[in-house]
Amino acid sequence: MKQTPGIAQLDDPSLYEKVLTLPYDEISSFVLKEMTRYTRPMVRIWITIAASLFLSVWFWPGVIYHPEEPRVVAGLATGLIIIPLLLVPIHEGSHLIPFLLAGARDIRFGADLRQGIIYVTAHRFVTKKRLFSLVADTPFILITTALLAVILLTPPWWKWVMSMTFLVHTTMCAGDAALTGFMSRFGKRKVFTWDDADRKEAYFYASAESNE
Repeated sequence: MKQTPGIAQLDDPSLYEKVLTLPYDEISSFVLKEMTRYTRPMVRIWITIAASLFLSVWFWPGVIYHPEEPRVVAGLATGLIIIPLLLVPIHEGSHLIPFLLAGARDIRFGADLRQGIIYVTAHRFVTKKRLFSLVADTPFILITTALLAVILLTPPWWKWVMSMTFLVHTTMCAGDAALTGFMSRFGKRKVFTWDDADRKEAYFYASAESNE
């Protein structure tokens, strides 16, 4: 079984190419650019957004209630704001599971309100592409599965509310998908990343050779 290279190995230009240094204060602009690229993770996100929009319209209660009725206003607030806010710690906490299972110990949470982002990072822990994808995808898989189960099993009004929550949470996953999509752009080259949480920078490397 091949071991994950250390930071010193990654900095050896004969073995690896540093393909990106990403300061934390540039994450939003980087993600927005990557969201326009045709990568498998982003295609999955756009398809899921379309599905959640369809469900939100399909279960729209305006045909039963007047759009200005308090029940409808409460539903909008609950589905678009309240439940998504409650899901934030669950979403971010879900990132911990693969990190902990992989042996990361110095795990840190952070936020940049100016960019509107909350993040989890493993300080100076080298992560290969497969593990990074698992870290990024865990909240999407777990919470999407739970939301779809709730939509399936609840009364019509709650189906509409939870469909909107499904939409908002999917957009919350777009940043993770954009970063995963970036790592998938290097073909068969081995790709690794690690974060310096003190300097607030993430580094991405691709192997010098293309063979796995």
